[in-house]
Amino acid sequence: MFKKRMLTALMVMSIVALAFVLPQSALSADKFPSKTITWLIPYGPAGGFDLHSRAMSIGMKKVLGVNIIIRNRPGAGGNISWNLAWAAKPDGYTIATVNIPGAIVSELFGDPKPVYKLKKFSWLGQISSGPYVWASGTKTPYRTLKDFQNAKEVLLTGTGVGATGWITNLLTANVMKFKPKFILGYASAPAANMGIVRGEGDARALGLDSPGQMRFIQDGDMRANWVYLDKRDPRYPDVPTVGELGFPQLSVLASHRVVTAPPGTPKDRLSILQNAFQMALKDPEVLARFKKMKARVDPVVGQDWVKMLNDFYGLIDEYGPVFKEALHGKK
Repeated sequence: MFKKRMLTALMVMSIVALAFVLPQSALSADKFPSKTITWLIPYGPAGGFDLHSRAMSIGMKKVLGVNIIIRNRPGAGGNISWNLAWAAKPDGYTIATVNIPGAIVSELFGDPKPVYKLKKFSWLGQISSGPYVWASGTKTPYRTLKDFQNAKEVLLTGTGVGATGWITNLLTANVMKFKPKFILGYASAPAANMGIVRGEGDARALGLDSPGQMRFIQDGDMRANWVYLDKRDPRYPDVPTVGELGFPQLSVLASHRVVTAPPGTPKDRLSILQNAFQMALKDPEVLARFKKMKARVDPVVGQDWVKMLNDFYGLIDEYGPVFKEALHGKK
């Protein structure tokens, strides 16, 4: 009897000792997540990428049961944040919001090139997309696509080279076959719109879901020429889509806010993050925040997002010489 008790005691002591010897990862292998998750944002606070990500984090916290800390890491057009995400430990405790197609242009044509490879990231999915509407100043002669195509030169205002709006303007002009001249350096998108109102430019792509930009159309200072959608927008039923004009490939152009984990994130942990991501997109509190921002969720997950990403690569790669010339002055 004594030997049996001693054996039992030794077994208990061995198990307790083993708990202290085993690495923490082994102890929590079946419990993920078990600590705070860091969410990297590529731009400063209060912008669309920041606000949409913060709204989503509220819903994901509820599902995952751990805290999520937002870390804004702006700089180099978003590349600082995305390089950090690429280099992070692939344990599921770091995620990041990525700007597509901005990050694709940086990866393919940046100088210097970033270290990340977007196709190798472990994607959770798309939160939202900000579609565009092409708009010209009401004091300009540009109303239809033919007007733009027949122009000797169209002045396009913007914030700077590499911005998503700049990408949209550049691709639009080249795909639709009209000659652009870029007037850049405005502090913000609304400031670029004001440049058109003052006669410094002719047209540009506006954020269709941005109240600060759409007021220029609502106030009569600019007119909508076409929308980058598959179907007409009910707010502008008389404005054609890019597909109706013969350019359906341009309908993907938008500011896509997509969330990823580092490459090599274990499939079981990625699955948990993806599930929390999808549930957050249906959370009433999250949706209420988007409604207050006058924004909309536009979820694309799993293989559907991977296909969309490949479509982006195809479109941008097709116009590689255009980007190289615009970015570096060479074809």
